[in-house]
Formats: sequence, C-alpha cells, structure tokens
Amino acid sequence: MQAASQDKLSRHSLRGKITLGYYAVAAIILVASLFFVGELRTLEARVVLGQRATDLFNTVLEIRRFERNYFLHHQPADLEENGRYIKMAQDMLTANRADFAAIATQARLTQLSARLNDYQRQMAAFAAADWRQFESAEPPVRQLGQEVVAIAEEMAGSERRQIQTTLASFRTLLMGVILSMALLIVVIGRALSQRVVRPLKEMESSVAAISANRRETLSAPSNDREILSIIAAFNHMLKELDLRQKSLMRSERLASLGTMLSGVAHELNNPLSNISTSCQILQEEVGESDAATQKLYLEQIDQQTERARTIVRSLLDFSRERAFRKEAVLLRPLVAQTVGFVRGEVSAKSVVQLSIPEDLSVPADAQRLQQVFVNLIRNAMEGLGPQGRIDISAQVVQASEPPAGTALGEGCETVGEMVEICVKDNGPGIAPDILPRIFDPFFTTKDVGHGMGLGLFVVYEIVDEHGGCIAVQSTPGQGATFCIRLPREDVRERSATDVSTDKGAQ
Repeated sequence: MQAASQDKLSRHSLRGKITLGYYAVAAIILVASLFFVGELRTLEARVVLGQRATDLFNTVLEIRRFERNYFLHHQPADLEENGRYIKMAQDMLTANRADFAAIATQARLTQLSARLNDYQRQMAAFAAADWRQFESAEPPVRQLGQEVVAIAEEMAGSERRQIQTTLASFRTLLMGVILSMALLIVVIGRALSQRVVRPLKEMESSVAAISANRRETLSAPSNDREILSIIAAFNHMLKELDLRQKSLMRSERLASLGTMLSGVAHELNNPLSNISTSCQILQEEVGESDAATQKLYLEQIDQQTERARTIVRSLLDFSRERAFRKEAVLLRPLVAQTVGFVRGEVSAKSVVQLSIPEDLSVPADAQRLQQVFVNLIRNAMEGLGPQGRIDISAQVVQASEPPAGTALGEGCETVGEMVEICVKDNGPGIAPDILPRIFDPFFTTKDVGHGMGLGLFVVYEIVDEHGGCIAVQSTPGQGATFCIRLPREDVRERSATDVSTDKGAQ
C-alpha cells in the first residue's frame, strides 16, 4: 500500500517526474555500460586467444631457426634449443587445445600435433645419423618444418582476421548503441519536457490572461503537487490583492465623498431655500390668495423637493458599493452632476466649461465613471488660481493610434470608433520628471496628511476596467490635459452579436 502511495505521489509531482526521468536515463546508461563491458570481455578473450596463436607461430619459427643453424653449423647447442622449442610448442597445443579449437578444426590441430611429433623424431634421427646420410635426411625434416609453419601461420592469420571482424562488428555495434541511447534520451527528455514544461507554459499564459483582465483566477494545468501549491498560493494572492484594491477604492471613494459634501450642501441649499420661501409666502397669504396662486407655490415646492431628492439619490448612488455593471450612460448629465458636487471647491471666479453633446453616451458603469470625473476635476482644481478655467469636452473619434502624450492602458492600441473625453485646465501643469509617475499608487506631491496618492491610480484602474486608456499632456506653466478613450460599443455585446450573426448565416 505504501509503495503504491509513493508511486502515485511520484506521478503527480514535478520532482517525481524529473527523478523518474533521471532514473530512466541512468538505467539506459547502466544497461549500455553492462553491454559494452560484456562485449569488451569477449573482445579481450579474443585478443588473448590471438596472442596464444601468435606465440605458437613464433615458437614454430624459432624451431625452424635453430633447425637451420644446426644444419649449417652442426652445433649441439642449436639442436638442444630446437628440441626445447619443440617441447614448448607441444605443451602449448596440449594446454590450449580447447582455445585453439575456436581457431582451427580438431582434425587440423591433430595434424599439427602429429607433424610436430614426426618433426621431433626426424630431428632426433638426423642428429644420430652419420654425416654421410645428412644430405638424404635433411629434406624430410625441412618438409615437415614447412608444414608445421604453414599450419601455425594459418591459425595465427585466421585469429587475426577474426579479431579484425570482431573489432569492426564492435565498432558498428558501438555506434548503433550510442545512437539508440541518444534517441532514447531525446525521447525521455521530450516526454519530461511535455510533462514539466507544458504546465509551466500554461501557467504563464494564464498569468498573461490575468494581467490582461481576461481571467480572474488561475486554473490548475496538471495535478502535480508543486503546480497545485503554486496555483493555490497565486490565487490566494490574487484574492488578497483584490480585497486590498477594493479597500483602496473604497477609501478613495470615501475621500471623494467627503469632498463632495460641500458641493452637495451648496446644491441642496438652493432647493431648500426655494421651498422655504414658497412656504413663507403661503403662510402669509393664508385665506387671501386664490387657488391658482396656492397651486403654483405648491408645484414649486414639489419641484424643489424632487430636485433635492434627486441630489440626495445621486449622492447615495455614488457612495453605495455595488458590482461592476455596464449600461448606456449619457455623458453630459453625469459630468454636469459631478461638477455640481465638487463646485464648492472651485473658486467663485473660476470657470468650468462643458463641451459635450447632449445625446453622447458610452457603455460604462455610471458610478465608477463618475468617480473618474470627480478625481480628474479635483486634480485640475488643486492648482487653479482665482482666474482658473477647466474645459471638459467629449466627442466620437476614429482612433488609429494612441492618444498624444503619456498613454497608459491596453485600450490605447484599439482602433476604430472611440469616445474621447478630455479634461483640460490652465493651472501650473506637471513637471516632466514626475509626469511618468502620476498614475503610480501612493505617489503624491502633497504634504503628508493631505492625500494618499490614489486619485489618479483609481482613475487608471477604472478606465482600464472599461477597456479604455488614458493619456496626459502637460507643459509647466500652461496647464495639463487628461484624455480618456472608451470603446463606443461594449466589446462583449458586440462579440455576442457577431457570434449570433455568424450562426444565423450558417
């Protein structure tokens, strides 16, 4: 049971797969090494046998050499050496007969042994003969010696040829085994790469999809323990980042809400004042005014009450936490309402000019889009003097390239029909050295305690969430211009329409 459990863990673990791959390669190398060791031992045995055949041939040559010396000089020492080498050759044949049987047939070995024995007797007879018989006794000895040399030379040559054949076969076999090992190692490497690298590649693609806001979590591309641990940790990190981002967004919304309260108070003051005035007039003219006059004042009270309720409802909608939801939003009323909320921060001599068509709309989440306008207008107001001016314009453009300036967001590469919204001020502008950093979270040029540096970061996040992009241009002393581009149509709805159209066409 424990072995089965360990095998299962190894199959579902990157470490186990890599270890298994190493074991497979090691096993291949070990088997190949054992095979080569066996072949080398066979070759070694063949070389030893060849050496014995060569020694036998060399011994026979020594026999003939001392034979010739004895025939020429008739020295007893040459005859003695000749006999000693004959005895040595006979011992070699006797001791290594089984080995020599792999070189020559048994009949050939028997013939060689018989020729040696005959040669030994003929040499003994030649040595005992009278000198007058030397001429007649010498040719048979020489003939026997030649036959012995021929057989020994044949055996040595045969063994050399066998060794050469074995070496050629070993060389071919070695190349085949090396190629087979290389092929097996490549196959194992590819399989290991597929099992190890493929999940990592899929994780890389998933991370890229998350960074492009096409996915919210990572899915496990395999059941490997390490991959599952990384996926779980990454998804936990994404969840925590999402919670913290929502917390930051909530903090920024509350800060904007606090800023808007003064504007809301100013907006509510007008309808409440009108209601109060109409009520006082009605109280003073009780019983004196006619019904038409009373109805007029009551209608004014109702209208102002509805106006106050609309202002309070808008404030509640802005402050309420709700899920992201796109719908067609008319830009001019939304921007006008936002300007009214923050109007309390604008100098009485400053001007906020709207250049937005009445019927221009964009698919967006109204609450989040209003947060964008609140932050951009507040950002423009901070540096305005008594004669400040803010121009807010919107129009439909045919985008073919990113907007001018420092552009951020995936939507900057979008081409086609887009809604471009620009907020321009005539304030002091933004210094070139800090311009690339103004959208970074917690970056601020204000003193400690006068801002968290999240306003423009939140603007970027919301615009990016809508599939758009934002660009900023600024010249010190001449103000700054923030331009937002949002898709004219909801990309998801357009894709769904295209799919349904394609299906209908099919």
